[in-house]
Amino acid sequence: MNIASIGQVYYSTRLLTRGADTAELYLSCRWYYDSNGIIWNGLFHSTDNGKSLTLKRKTEWFVEGGLIFGDSIAGCIYKEPMCHQDTFGVSFDYGVTFEKKFFNDILFFTAGCMAGEIYMQEWGLYRSIDYGNTFTFQSSCDSLRLREVGTLPGELYCYKSPYMNGPLGLAYSNDYGQTFSISYINFPGVPVFNECMIYRGTEPGEIYFVIWYDWMNIYLFHTFDYGQTITLKSQLPSALEEDLYTAGRTPGTFYVVQRELCGNPYFPNSCLYIYFSRDYGVTFTEYYHFLDSTYTGIRSNYRHGKLFRCYPNPVQDKLTIELTQNSYETSISLLDLTGRRQTTTWIAYGQNKAIMDVSNLNPGIYLMKLTDGEKLIGVEKIIVQ
Repeated sequence: MNIASIGQVYYSTRLLTRGADTAELYLSCRWYYDSNGIIWNGLFHSTDNGKSLTLKRKTEWFVEGGLIFGDSIAGCIYKEPMCHQDTFGVSFDYGVTFEKKFFNDILFFTAGCMAGEIYMQEWGLYRSIDYGNTFTFQSSCDSLRLREVGTLPGELYCYKSPYMNGPLGLAYSNDYGQTFSISYINFPGVPVFNECMIYRGTEPGEIYFVIWYDWMNIYLFHTFDYGQTITLKSQLPSALEEDLYTAGRTPGTFYVVQRELCGNPYFPNSCLYIYFSRDYGVTFTEYYHFLDSTYTGIRSNYRHGKLFRCYPNPVQDKLTIELTQNSYETSISLLDLTGRRQTTTWIAYGQNKAIMDVSNLNPGIYLMKLTDGEKLIGVEKIIVQ
């Protein structure tokens, strides 16, 4: 299955970016649908690795739901497109306001590793060192696709097009994109893939690779030597509606953010699952946020694993679900990884336990969703054997 067919393309992964400070994140995502059918986009900011979020900017998603990139100075981020393809913006107040700038057609975009540095790719590669006020032509790089900068001045990474279906043609420059050398990288155990995303670490030569074999099988690889030695760190969570990634500012930190619609089916909100790692993506801590239309301040809803538990997992025939509290009738649905409901059960008000029969399901991975009234309680990955 082609990744684009389920909505996961390279661009969406750049809606999450690290800030200039340690533990700092910016996230731009669909927030909620109002009664007039308007989709609102929120630009959120965190200074504690995603445990809490602060809303910085609210705009209509179709107008300003663009990509974001963090600069190396505090409070500075870039956003493109602001209104249309050739417009980008610069903010110096943590995303509250943006100064609009223009640059012909913008095909690919990334912030540099130095303050005020921006790279743009149109029909050629261009670089700015003054926050996008002026640009200089670097090279034509016709067959390359701009992706990321390195940790040292002048370092730049591109993909050799076409780059899907492995091995990955990684183009590297250490002279600000004027010349490139190309190496071909194979990922152990994943000889072919649909999508590869790269993120710079904190040391020279350090890169994280997120490899999508398909939407069920997503892997995190890591290198300290520009891709000469590749190490598998973990299998990442199966895809939801939107899946975002970025490396952090401190060694070993990596973030995965998953967003899905939840709540009222006619005017839905978004639910966020933020996974934070300190050990290069081997293990993660999870934070949960329910982004309803009143989400305007710092709030941390770390609910997953506290309001319910299910066992055994993996399961063969009978799955037990227990709630720690129950104020409403609770709906429990088991979905396959295409989102199709396979079975549903209920826990009545005042009760705290249900038994779900999964013996007629094919072995594999499923998602269990619990809703309490119109609120999402949580999502759990269930393995049926």
